[in-house]
Amino acid sequence: MKKKKRRGDSVAWQCCCCCMLVLVLLHDVASRIRDDIEKEDAFRGLCSMVRANPTGALNSLAYMCKAIASWHEIRSEDLHNEVCQVLNGYKQMLRNGVWEQCMSSLEPNEKAKLSKYQV
Repeated sequence: MKKKKRRGDSVAWQCCCCCMLVLVLLHDVASRIRDDIEKEDAFRGLCSMVRANPTGALNSLAYMCKAIASWHEIRSEDLHNEVCQVLNGYKQMLRNGVWEQCMSSLEPNEKAKLSKYQV
């Protein structure tokens, strides 16, 4: 008999509830999760959290960028646009070389993947 998933078991729910903890580990975990609906839900939750409190995730921005770069392809146009808005929002918000400093902490392949989001 299949075990029924509870709401608290989904990556999306955990992302919304424990966002700062998730951000620190998300880049590692996300790279091992295949691109599917559950990963999309997790990133929708992440984008919602960032829109609600952008400064709350600021200390983990590099981890968030690494997690976003873990996508092979975001098939949902809406989610792709949300990720674009989040990244470009941070790019506009961060001045005095802070955005560039964050980008310099990423691997070249991660930076290349983020270029899909016009950053």
